[in-house]
Amino acid sequence: MRESGCTKTLGPVQARATPAAVMSLPAAGEDVSSLIAFLAGRYSLGPKYLVPPGPSAHELLQAAQLALRAPDHRQLRPFRFVNVPDHQRERLGSLFAADAARRGHGPAEVERARDRAHNGPALLAVVARVGEGAADVPVHEQWICVGAAVMNFLNGLHMLGYGAKVLSGASVCSPTIQAAFCEAGETLVAWVVAGTPTQAGRARQVDDPAAILCDWT
Repeated sequence: MRESGCTKTLGPVQARATPAAVMSLPAAGEDVSSLIAFLAGRYSLGPKYLVPPGPSAHELLQAAQLALRAPDHRQLRPFRFVNVPDHQRERLGSLFAADAARRGHGPAEVERARDRAHNGPALLAVVARVGEGAADVPVHEQWICVGAAVMNFLNGLHMLGYGAKVLSGASVCSPTIQAAFCEAGETLVAWVVAGTPTQAGRARQVDDPAAILCDWT
């Protein structure tokens, strides 16, 4: 049962300590290489590199607007994002701790699990509704839509000047945590943490676009 996951109120708008660099989108016909380079510079940043302020309620809605541009056959919208506001972090931490105890972890690991509820200035659950109900939209297409929505959401945060990362782990498989965020037919698939980056993201390997793009011969 979802008690508060669908609330429309995401909290007060936060004032940014340092305004994010604002890019002017190219007009029709203008060179878009700078925009492509900017998006190509997005890398995941973990919670230890993210500090307040996090994205405001309005900025989260802007990122969600981009998520809605994911390729979505029949407009099923098999995804949604649930913001975990600051006043709900303790509650989520209790769920994390109880799940760690259920899995047999000792007190130290239980407390580390509790602390993960405080990761990032912003923390959102990614919830998917994927199933066999649409005969002409196979399950794999629905999962592609979910993944594309998450990537668009991350790109939106990047363009607003925030760092972010997708996290999963055992918590997303917990029946109790699933029940806290999901309605019938839904699955908790991941968490998104976001905040103001303290360092630039770095690639883990050298990009080689030609390695993933070729002609059919």
